[in-house]
Amino acid sequence: MGKVTITSIFVNKFYNLLGHTLRMTFALAAPRRLPANRTVGGTDLLLFSGYRGAKMLKAMLLSIYYNWDKIPRVTIVSDGTPKEVLETAMQFWPYPYQIKHWEECGQWHRANGHPAIIDFAHVNVFARKLLSILAEAEQHPVLYSDTDILWYTDPRLPAPSPDRCTMRISRDAMHCYHLPAIRYLDRHDMLEKPPMNAGLVYLAGSVYDHYPGFEELLRFMRIFNEGPAEQLTFAMMADHLGDTWTAEEIILSTTDVYWPLLPRYPFSGTQMARHHVATKHNWFWRDALIILWRRNRSRRHAADPEGAPIP
Repeated sequence: MGKVTITSIFVNKFYNLLGHTLRMTFALAAPRRLPANRTVGGTDLLLFSGYRGAKMLKAMLLSIYYNWDKIPRVTIVSDGTPKEVLETAMQFWPYPYQIKHWEECGQWHRANGHPAIIDFAHVNVFARKLLSILAEAEQHPVLYSDTDILWYTDPRLPAPSPDRCTMRISRDAMHCYHLPAIRYLDRHDMLEKPPMNAGLVYLAGSVYDHYPGFEELLRFMRIFNEGPAEQLTFAMMADHLGDTWTAEEIILSTTDVYWPLLPRYPFSGTQMARHHVATKHNWFWRDALIILWRRNRSRRHAADPEGAPIP
């Protein structure tokens, strides 16, 4: 942890103020309700949210609306937050969507004889996301995305297989795993492999059917109520079952936390998305505004194709 100085305090307050300003600007610039003029189909998108995530739902879904070829079928699982909070946050969205409480997904596991994941979810709020993804993936292929991810193009998804469980996960900037669990399970090899982040997960099929001893693993993980225990579980699943998107496809970087210039990646055409884990107070809202600006600029060009380019 860096030394706290008057300068660092000033810098942090400046960027917090900048983030609040950008967020307010986005709230004023974003459409109140989208037109229902797009084709729905293709991907089943799963979100897990509470009060905090609800504040970013609109920006995240607008990035999908403007940049994906088709509108996904959206399911939002509440972390325990009243459904009315998420309903209010989704008033701008004109397409069908579904909101579930995490315990509704827990009922699927209970009916299928998976008690350990339910016990884990009762003591670890992050495990409720794991529970939800596992339940949905057993019923149909699902793409899970954190609400602090902004999209620039359609995701590159693996083809699901009828004979195995198919998984893909995003990369991380560092190994944010639970070290006591690493030591107990003797999985120090996970620290030698590229770090994984559970903010973006594609899953199709039953993990229980293709990961030997998975129920026993979850019984052990129930000991911990910290987030890294859930992330380590996802990483071990992906290590056994799947692969990862590259760090260039899904950006997760903290190098520009104090970089106030316009980034190149929204314009590059090579990045799929950025996960704003450490930058959501400033650059998340900056990037959301860039997506709105690009959309409005393209509309002006479409309305006046013979006109001079707009600087």
